[in-house]
Parts: sequence; structure tokens; C-alpha cells
Amino acid sequence: MRTEAKIKQIAKDLQFSNCRISQTNQLQSYKKHYQEFIDKKHHGKMKFLEDHLEAKFNTDYILPNAKSLIMVTLNYFQARKDAKSWAPKMHIPTHKEGQIARYAFGRDYHKIFKSKLRLFAKKLNEMNKDASLRYFADWGPILERQEAEHAGIGYIGKNTLLITREYGSWVMIGEIITTEELKADEPFDRTKMVCGSCNKCQVSCPTGALYEDYKMDGSKCISYLTIEHKGKISEELMPKMGSWLFGCDICQEVCPHNFRSKNTHVPDFQNAIAGENQNLAEILQIKDDNQYLEKFKGSPLMRAKRENLVRNAIIVSTNLKRKDLLPLIKKLLKDESQTIQYTAHWSIKTFKEKI
Repeated sequence: MRTEAKIKQIAKDLQFSNCRISQTNQLQSYKKHYQEFIDKKHHGKMKFLEDHLEAKFNTDYILPNAKSLIMVTLNYFQARKDAKSWAPKMHIPTHKEGQIARYAFGRDYHKIFKSKLRLFAKKLNEMNKDASLRYFADWGPILERQEAEHAGIGYIGKNTLLITREYGSWVMIGEIITTEELKADEPFDRTKMVCGSCNKCQVSCPTGALYEDYKMDGSKCISYLTIEHKGKISEELMPKMGSWLFGCDICQEVCPHNFRSKNTHVPDFQNAIAGENQNLAEILQIKDDNQYLEKFKGSPLMRAKRENLVRNAIIVSTNLKRKDLLPLIKKLLKDESQTIQYTAHWSIKTFKEKI
């Protein structure tokens, strides 16, 4: 069995959803597009996306003499329990609580990937002790979606997500960089699977973040606003956030390619911590970071921290016209966080004027 076949078998044994191989430093043609994304400030306040620019296009900055990238994915899809059956559509729950994006139902995917990649790397070292390697999953400078497309796992759709044949876009991406020279797989063949004239993701995005084919203004994305954006959110965008408390799945739920979605078999994704929704009254009553940690330890929701999630809960409560939560929102006018105070003022004003 060839080395490449052995590597893919190890990945399969570790229950990765896909595994393919590419050569390093093949993304120079994408550099202009990425620089435009940064220059237009479409990355919002995510300054880390500006850092290590050269490393994104030259892996020698990450691992000298790197020759190959072993790209892997994990399917994380789960059907929502409150949906009788799942099909790509904008799913608005009837229970009037805060929605959680699917990837955040269970354990933090960084932790899931890290343990799997560590074991994968150990097995690769046993195969070739002379090769050096490093591994990442959303915590390094690698342009993962572009590298995954170049390895042939899938293609980047108009929603700017990686879309695979087997699982649609419901996958997380990780990679191992190695100094071992491996035979590369063919890049994804866009003649066999494309978005074509479909623009469902673009017309369904409430904030207009998907402003052009294959381009996103990340500063308007609901996932960015609910997770990465620190501080106040503009009054223009808050009403457009709907019922999304943490993350957003709309551009995936409407995508026809996601008809092929399969429920994940990864226990850490299945075992809910945050689950598919959160009780808004409970979130509004979280008093401090310690209480927040106790509730969401091990969950991706730790990324948002108390201030962001309480802010989001005020916005969602307002969008869902939850007048029963007004007493809790009014109490937050005296919160230590100016962001929470500002959002509570907006909410009360909106209730008075429009609801």
C-alpha cells in the first residue's frame, strides 16, 4: 500500500469525513482577492486575519521546507429536533428562544479536532520519523477552505463556504503540514459541481453580507456579529439578526447542495452543551463570567463571553417581540457593561416605538 493510501486509511480509522493531499504554496492566485477582503475591512474587527499574511501563502513561515498538506474534514450536521424533517430552508423555530448554529450544539470543535489531529500526527511520525509536521484546525494562518478545494475535497460556493459532495457544507476543516513529499490529489473539478445560477444564499442573507458571487462582507455576517464582534452593534443591523443568539446557518440551510446532509456520528458533536437553542430569560440573568463559565464550559459559546451573549439575548428578545422579558431587560440598564446598557436602551426604545 502506498504511503498516501496508508495516510488516508489512518484518517478513515480516526473517523475523519474526508482526507486528501495537496502540495504547499499553491494559492498565489488567491492573494489579490484576500488582500481586497482586508483592504475593504470586510473582516470587521478580526485583526488576527491581517496577521501573518505571508504565512497564508508560503508555508515555510509555518514549517520550513514543508512539502505537503494533509487536509481533513469532520461532518458536524445535526437535524434540529423541532423540525419534522430537514430540508434546505430558512428554519425559524416556533418556540421563541435563541437559536444556536449547528456547529455549536455540542463540544468545542477546536478541542475535538485537536485530540484527533494529535493522534493522527503521532501515527504519521511512526510511519516517517524523519518528517517534521504541524497541525491546525481554525487556529493557524492556513487558508483552510482554499487549501481544501485545492486538495479536491470540495469547492468554495457563493456563500464562501466549502461545499463537499458527501456532506454539503456542514464540515469543519483541519490540516497537517509535513516536510514529507507526498503525491498530491487533483484539485476539485468545478465542471462537475457548481453553484451555477443559484443565488439562494445571497437573497436569504438578512444583512446582505453575501454582496457578490463568492464574496462576503464578514463585518455584516450574523455569525461574526454574534460571536467575534465586540461592543455595540449598529441599530441598522440588530433587527436583521432575527432569532440567532450564537452563529447563523441560513446560507447553509437554503443551499440545495445540502440535501445530501448526513447526521454526524461524532459523539462530542452529538452530546449537547448549548444545544439547538437557549432560554433567553436564563441568558439575560447570567450575572458574571464565573456563572457563564459554569453554564458553557467546553462549548464554542465560551468564545462569545458573557457580554456578547447577553447583548445578543437582548437583541433576539426584541426581534422575537418577547414583551415578557422586558423586566429582565430593564434591569440590565444598570449593568456594568456599557455595551449591554446601550443594547438594553435600544430594546426598550424599540418596544415602545414598534412593538
